Amino acid sequence: MIRAEFYKDARDGRLIGFSCIGHAGFADSGRDIVCSAVSALTLSCVNSVTELTEDHATVSESDGELSCMVDAPVGPESELLLRSLQLALTTIAEDYPRNVKVTVKCLFD
Repeated sequence: MIRAEFYKDARDGRLIGFSCIGHAGFADSGRDIVCSAVSALTLSCVNSVTELTEDHATVSESDGELSCMVDAPVGPESELLLRSLQLALTTIAEDYPRNVKVTVKCLFD
């Protein structure tokens, strides 16, 4: 199962990052449409934040895991990109609940 966790700043409610770990297990490696969709969306979000905004993000990537935390203050463009990713992954999770789970964790309580 892919577990996507989004991080929200409890002080202002803004998304500040995400981590995504695991494999969907929907099909064999190389044929897993769920894993491919999640990978494409998460990498696109990271690339867009780092290349198309003025924000700086700390990105970590290893086999089966990708995380991205945007340094404060998070600009409106980066937050929009993170919200877009959250919406897309939530939609996938609704269609493939055995393969993807999306959660939100508040930081800085």
